[in-house]
Amino acid sequence: MSTSPSSYKIMRERHRDNEVHRGSAEQPMDERDDESINSAYSDEETNNESVIMRVFNGVVIVFPKVEPLPWDTFFKISFICAVPAAAYVLLFTLMGFGLSVFQFVSGHMEQYALYLAPVLVAFIFCLYMLDFSYWDSKIGQVMRKLSWGIFVLGCMVVILFLSGEYPYTPICLFAVLTPMWLVLAKHIFYDRKSTRVYVSWLSGPLFFVSLLTVMVWLIWTFLRDENEWNEVTRLEAAEETGCEPNFEDYPECQNSERDVCFELVPSPPDVIFPDDCDEKCVEVYDGCLNTFILWVGPLLVSLALFFLSFFCTFLRTEGTNEKDIINFGKLWIFLLFSMWVTSSLSGIGSGVATVLLALTLASFAGTVVFLSASFSRPDQKEQATAVWARVKEKYGAYLDWARGLAVVVTLPLALVYIVLSFLNQCVRRTGIFMCSKAAESGTLDGTENDRGERSSVNSAKIDWTDWITERTRQQVYVFRSWDRSKIYTYAIYWGAAFMMLSVIVAQVTVLFLSWLIEQTSKMSLGAVTGILVGVGMLMFLLPPVPGVPIYLTLGIVIVAIGRDTLGYIGSMAYAAAVSLALKLLACTLQQKLIGDNLSHYVSVRQFVGINSNLIRSMRLILADPGISIAKVAILVGGPDWPTSVLCGLMKLDLVPILVGTLPVIFLILPTMLTGSFTYMAGLSDHGTPLFPWAGVAATIFAAVTAIVQFGSMIVAAFFLEQTAAMRQVEVTAIPIDEEVKEAEDKAEYGQKVYSDVTQWIIVPRMAKITITLSLLCMVSCCYMVQLFPSLCFAEYELTDTISDKLDGNWANLFKPLGRLAVVIFVASCILLWFFNTWAKRKSAQIMKGAMISPEHGGPNAEEAAASENYAVETISRNGVVDVVARAGSRNTVQVVSTPDGERSGSSRHIPAVPI
Repeated sequence: MSTSPSSYKIMRERHRDNEVHRGSAEQPMDERDDESINSAYSDEETNNESVIMRVFNGVVIVFPKVEPLPWDTFFKISFICAVPAAAYVLLFTLMGFGLSVFQFVSGHMEQYALYLAPVLVAFIFCLYMLDFSYWDSKIGQVMRKLSWGIFVLGCMVVILFLSGEYPYTPICLFAVLTPMWLVLAKHIFYDRKSTRVYVSWLSGPLFFVSLLTVMVWLIWTFLRDENEWNEVTRLEAAEETGCEPNFEDYPECQNSERDVCFELVPSPPDVIFPDDCDEKCVEVYDGCLNTFILWVGPLLVSLALFFLSFFCTFLRTEGTNEKDIINFGKLWIFLLFSMWVTSSLSGIGSGVATVLLALTLASFAGTVVFLSASFSRPDQKEQATAVWARVKEKYGAYLDWARGLAVVVTLPLALVYIVLSFLNQCVRRTGIFMCSKAAESGTLDGTENDRGERSSVNSAKIDWTDWITERTRQQVYVFRSWDRSKIYTYAIYWGAAFMMLSVIVAQVTVLFLSWLIEQTSKMSLGAVTGILVGVGMLMFLLPPVPGVPIYLTLGIVIVAIGRDTLGYIGSMAYAAAVSLALKLLACTLQQKLIGDNLSHYVSVRQFVGINSNLIRSMRLILADPGISIAKVAILVGGPDWPTSVLCGLMKLDLVPILVGTLPVIFLILPTMLTGSFTYMAGLSDHGTPLFPWAGVAATIFAAVTAIVQFGSMIVAAFFLEQTAAMRQVEVTAIPIDEEVKEAEDKAEYGQKVYSDVTQWIIVPRMAKITITLSLLCMVSCCYMVQLFPSLCFAEYELTDTISDKLDGNWANLFKPLGRLAVVIFVASCILLWFFNTWAKRKSAQIMKGAMISPEHGGPNAEEAAASENYAVETISRNGVVDVVARAGSRNTVQVVSTPDGERSGSSRHIPAVPI
C-alpha cells in the first residue's frame, strides 16, 4: 500500500515516538542516544517545550492509533463508515424522520413482535434440544448456518418492532449491524486485501466519522431553539410519539377528556396551564424515555463508532499495546459515567443507565463480528489461549474479582442454563432423534488452575448418563475448582457497589440535595456557605471521598440560594471561589493536622502506603525544589487524601504546596458548572423552561469534567512512571519504614491465614449456607433494582420538594418493591458480616496458636470423596499453620502459611483434626 503524507501519518509517527520514549526509560542512562528526543527527558533540567511535548504524547494515547492511508482511500472508507451512521440519524433521530418512523413501528408493528418472539424462542429451543451445534455433515452444516441466519434475522426484526417499548433497541442494532456492513463492504470493495489489514484501516475513518457526527449534532442542537432539549420540545415529542401519560401518580392532571390538562402552543413555544391544572403536571411524561433517545441518538451513534475505532486499533497488523486497551477502558468508563451522573441528577438516570449498558453490550457483540472475520477458527482458539495465558500471568491477582463480577451478573442465567442442559440430556438419553448427539463414555481431562497446577477434581471419570450434558458437567467442575468463598465475597462486594450507585447515588443523593435546597432556601447566602464548607470539610477529611462530588454539590446549592442576590453568573463565580478555598483549606488540614501531627501513628503511614513504589516516586517529585509540571500534576491529578497527608509526613512547606494546587481550578470549574446547569435546566416559568440550553450545557461540561479528571490522572501517572524508571536508584535508596513494614507483614500473614481458613473444602456447612444466602440475596436485590426501576422508586427530580412530590415523607421515594429490595440488600450485608466474623475469629485463633477442636466442622463427605483429598489444620509449637492432607490412610502435615509468607515442604505423621 502506498502511503502519502497525511495528518494520520503524523499522528502515527507521534505514537511511535511515544512508544520509543517509553521503551528507552527502561534502558541504562549511558546507553541512550543523546541525539534522540529521549535525552531531553532524561535530563533533570529539560526545557519546557520538551516536557510539554512529552506530556502531550502521554495524553494523546486516549485517541485511537490510526494506519497511514492515502487521502482517497481514507475518504472512501470514511464514506463507507458514514453510510450506517447517516441511515440511523435519518431514520431514528429527531434530526431526520425519527418521530414518523417511531410512530409507525410502535403503532403498527409492535403487536407482531408479541407473536414472533415466542416462535423464535421455541425455534432455538428445539435446535438446542437437537444438538444442532454438532451437525457436522455437509447437509448438517448448511442447515446449521441456515438456522442461525433465520434466528438472527428474526431477532433483529423483533428488536426493531419493540422499539416503542424499548426505545434503545435501534441503537443496539446499529452497534451490531455496523461491523457486519463494514465486513460486507470489504468483500465488495477490498476483496483482495486481508480482513485483518482492512479492519486496521478502519480506525481512522471511524474516529473521523464519530467526531463529525457529534459536531453535526451539536450544530443542529444550537441552530434552532426547538432543536434543544427543553420542557416544550420534550412534551411535544412525548405526545407525538404516543407516550402514555402517568395519570396513576398524577390523577389530578387528567382532564374530562382523559387527556393531559395542559396545552402546548407551537408558536411561540409555550405551555398553557388552566386554572385547575398545576405546573407539575408536565411530569406525567417523565417516564417517557423514547423522546430523549430520539434527541440524543446522534451522540449515541458517535459513541458506538468511537468504540469500534478503538477496537480496530487493537487488531492492527503489528499488534497493540496492552496499556492502550486499559486506557481506552478507563476512558470509556469515564464517558459513560459522566453521562450517567448528568442524567441521574436530571431525574432520568435509571433509563439512561439502561441505555448506556445496552449500548456497551451491543458494541461488544458487534466486535465479535470483527474477531470472527479476522481470524479462522483454529486461529481464534490459538489467540484465545495465548490471550488467556497473558491475562493470567499479568492480572492473575485480579481474576477472582472478575469471577465475582461474572457470578453476580450471570447467576440467574447460569441456573437457567443448567435447567436447559438437564432437558437436553434427557432428550439425548431417550435416543429417539437421529440428529441428536448420542451418549458416550469417557473421562474428563484435568484442567489447570491459576497457578498452573493440575486439579484432581477435574480428572474424575465422567458418566455420560449424568443428568446434565458433559459440557455443562465440565463447566461445573471448573466452577467447583475456584476459591468459592473468596469469589462469593467479591460477588457480594460487586453487588453492594451496584446497589450503592443505584440507590445512594442515583436516588438518595438527589433527594438529599433537593431537601438541602428546600431547607436552606430561607437562609442567607453566608449561612448556607458556612454549612456547605463544614460538610465539605468533613467529606474531604474522609480518605475515600474525592473532591468532584463536593464541587458538584456547591455548584447546585449555592446557585439555587444565591441566584436572587448575586445573579446566576455571580453565584457561579462565588461557588467556584468557595470550592477553591475549600480545597486549599482541606489540603492545609490534611497536611498539617493529619500528616504532620499524626506522623508518629503507624496506621496513618500504612494507610498512605509509605513503602510502596508509587508513594516513594511521589516523595521524590514532591521533594524537588520549586514548582515543576510534575509536582503540579501530582498535586492535582494524584489521590486527594494520600497526597496531602504525604506532604505532611515529609514536613514540606505549606505555601509552595498550596500554590502548586491552584491549577485544580481547571477541574473545579467544569464540575461546578455541571451542577449549576443541571439545576438551571429544571427551572421553568408556567411550564416554559427558563434556560432551555442548560441541559445541553450540563452534558457538555460533564464530559469536560470527565476529560479533565481523566487527563490529570494520566499526566500524574505518566510522571510517576517516568520517575520510577529514570530515578530508580533514588527510589530504592529511600529507606523502608520498618514499623510500617512490620505491620504490613503482619497484615499479609493474617490475609494468608484468612485465605487458608476460608478454603471452601474445609468451611463448615453452616458458614457455606450463610455466604451462599448472602450471595442469593444480593443478586436478587440487584436484579430488582435494575429490571424494575419504576416499580422500586418514585419519579423525583432535583427541583422537586419532599412536601409536594412525596407527600411530606421522604420514605415515599421507595415503592413497595424498592423497600423489599433494600431489606434484602441489608439482609445480604448482615449475612456476609456473620461469615466474615466467623472467618476472622477462626483466623485469630490460629494466629494465636490455639488448637482447633473437631466440633468446628470439616469437609462434607460428598465433596471430600469427589476431590479424593481435603485439607485440615492444626497448630505446631512454633505457631505456624499446618495443613493435614488426607490421601488414603496416610496423614501428612505441610506448612501453608508462615509469618514470613514462606511455604515448607517438610511433613510428619499426625492425626487429622478437621476444622
